[in-house]
Amino acid sequence: MVIGTTAIGAALLLVTVWLLLVPMPERLDTERAFRSAKDCAPGAVAPDCLHSVPAVIERTREKNGKTPSYWMYVKTAEGNTPTLYFEKDTEHSFAGLAGKRIRVTYWEGSVRYIDWADARWYTAADPRGAYRPLLAWGLALGSAGLGLSLIGLWWARNYATTRLRHPWQPGVLIMGTMALGTAGVLLPWSVHGWRTALRAYGVVGAVVAMGCALAFAGLHRANARKTTDTVTMEPVIPTEETVLPGIVRGEVPYGGALGGGYVIATAEGLSIIPDPNYRIHPKVVPATLEPLRVRPPYRTDPEGLDLGGACLVLECRDGDTPVYVVTVRESMPLVLGAMTAARQLARK
Repeated sequence: MVIGTTAIGAALLLVTVWLLLVPMPERLDTERAFRSAKDCAPGAVAPDCLHSVPAVIERTREKNGKTPSYWMYVKTAEGNTPTLYFEKDTEHSFAGLAGKRIRVTYWEGSVRYIDWADARWYTAADPRGAYRPLLAWGLALGSAGLGLSLIGLWWARNYATTRLRHPWQPGVLIMGTMALGTAGVLLPWSVHGWRTALRAYGVVGAVVAMGCALAFAGLHRANARKTTDTVTMEPVIPTEETVLPGIVRGEVPYGGALGGGYVIATAEGLSIIPDPNYRIHPKVVPATLEPLRVRPPYRTDPEGLDLGGACLVLECRDGDTPVYVVTVRESMPLVLGAMTAARQLARK
């Protein structure tokens, strides 16, 4: 896991470097060339100058959906019939344009914009801002790569020092990575210029780093003050038969292979089933199983005793044999209640 996480993080960082240093500068150069282009001289046509010709709109087509798009079919005075594609546009109406006379402007062989009704409409071939998708992808992937690399390094250096199977430190890093990645996606589209976006991303990165540092310090201090990691849970006796995710492990007849999957909690006790749709001959958890305490999962727990980061472990004892019951946090009160009910019935 450590090697894989770090390797993926390093790969994403390399992709970020490539995006920001290879294709993005090319698009920035294209944008600068377009912005500095002059009108072609009368009677001359060259790809690097702006060539404008009169045209007539023959028809338009609109595609609705989450990202509306528009096509404009025109015929120029030179006899060309280019099809112009416009991405979603909230400034202009494409209704009733058939037959309208416009001017289309070519640059580097493509129509970059049209002029009509004292307004300039840029087509999807407009090179201005074409760097934004690359910058957004680069910053998002770079954020993910940095986060994965830090998580991998923490896992390699510190995981052996904690007994928790799901420590809180990677969670802080994941939240910081998500915040930084979100900023990386949004900033290129919300600020003017790639330099401004990078500066804003740096500011966000500093804020996120400070927030993670404060979270680390606060959580470390709070955990250091704890004298125990026991989770206080009040038993809730089930009022009806309830199937819950649950795993039972221990050197007892009702643990082992069938002790993983699901449990049935009732007012008479707890039973184990392998599947919620297969309830024939469930293994009954005897009333001799005594619950001791609820706690988070440990690295030293028996193999297979895991339902993910949101689960809790109930330490039990059946005679002198340790038994472990794991279920999700919200189901633990019902598991405790079913076991309590079984012990109460056995004492009667």
